Amino acid sequence: MSEPRDHTFRCPRCGKALSYDAAMGLLWCPDPDCATVVPRPGGAPADSGPHSETSLYRSVQRPGRWPVEDGPEWPEEKQGRGRRVVLFLGALVTAVAVLAMALSPLLWPRRPVISLSPGIVSFNDFSGEGALPQAFAIQNDGKGTLEWNIEIDAHWLWAEPSSGTLDDGVQVVVLQADIAGMAPGTYDAVCTVNGVRAYNTPQDLKVVLELRNSPEARAMQEDLGGNAELFYDTQPPYVSGPTGVMIQLVNNDAATDVSWDYLMQFVLEDYTDESPYIEDLQMCGSFAETLHNNAEAAGIRAAWVSIELEGQEIGHALNAFVTSDRGLVFIDCTGEDSSSLVVAGVEPGSCDYDKVAYVQVGEPYGLVSVRYAKLPSYLFFSEYSAAWERYMDDLNRYNALVDEYNSLVGGRTLVAGSPEAGAARRLYGEIQVLRVDLEVQQELLGQCQWNSLGIVKRVEIYW
Repeated sequence: MSEPRDHTFRCPRCGKALSYDAAMGLLWCPDPDCATVVPRPGGAPADSGPHSETSLYRSVQRPGRWPVEDGPEWPEEKQGRGRRVVLFLGALVTAVAVLAMALSPLLWPRRPVISLSPGIVSFNDFSGEGALPQAFAIQNDGKGTLEWNIEIDAHWLWAEPSSGTLDDGVQVVVLQADIAGMAPGTYDAVCTVNGVRAYNTPQDLKVVLELRNSPEARAMQEDLGGNAELFYDTQPPYVSGPTGVMIQLVNNDAATDVSWDYLMQFVLEDYTDESPYIEDLQMCGSFAETLHNNAEAAGIRAAWVSIELEGQEIGHALNAFVTSDRGLVFIDCTGEDSSSLVVAGVEPGSCDYDKVAYVQVGEPYGLVSVRYAKLPSYLFFSEYSAAWERYMDDLNRYNALVDEYNSLVGGRTLVAGSPEAGAARRLYGEIQVLRVDLEVQQELLGQCQWNSLGIVKRVEIYW
């Protein structure tokens, strides 16, 4: 039976009349959305148990709403231990989560983790020595073997090495930028490091390239040093011959830089070198003027070049181009001049006078036939010259062996098994091996070589 009530109590939350539960000694709100439960003020039945002194909510006086009738005051509720426990557990879970995020690479079992340092790599041409190589490090911060490889989204950038494995320690990767033919400006690239089964694969490394100088200015700095001068839209103050006619360059605003292969094909097909060199009439300046104007007319950007030679009053003229893939290239199409030609086994008139020129201040002026020049760098010319010297040495040795063989067998009948016959066989075998070797060398070097005009002292380039 319900305990008689002398007063009407209302819910401290919603204001509705509370119901009384005699078994529990509690008042409860009949509104399901509220469901507030409080102990009945003024005491509870004796058999209500420990709940009779438990207060779940603290009363709040709301003037004008509750309580409506006079009656005993609501008991004040004390802060519950449960709420403190919940707050403590929440803070603990948050701290554990933050710590786990920070230390998660150390907690991942038996899988590699990619770490890159630094996070960005920068190249520039400010030093005057081109874009110097840069490097970054790959580290395995996890467990197990990291199998990695690199992908790059820019044609001007490459990495060495580009793949590998890493258990622990650091793998240093060298990045190099090929800036030949690239216009001034800022270029971006992404170097992506992929790792097989790595937790955080892939990882991106940002690469920035900043160029201030034009392609030809960079090439001059790298190849010619400080004793070179560059001119734009300026006619060279030189004459084409003894008649006093000034060099007249005709430029094409639509002309562009082309690739090495394209340039070599153009030079071979051009007719400039087919005219003979004639002292005091058709000289190097005229050949360079003709090739320049022919190239510009064909849409290829060209320069007229003058070089000063040490100890000589008269210099030399040639042409320069900037290729899109191999940088600055010098071309000398001066026609037949037997005074500068070294011939090996062919008539002078059979040599092709289209030549790649090698210009470096303080070094001999070098020439290699366009058909046999593979690179524009002076290092290539040095190696080519050394190979030509070996070829000439082998050729001289071959001729000496042939003379010795002819002297041994000429006009004589050799008896089989005799010492003379054995010596002849050995000489013949050595001659045949050397002959094959000479043919291989000649295939790589050609049959025509040009003497150096002298040591380059100063260079002027007119674009």
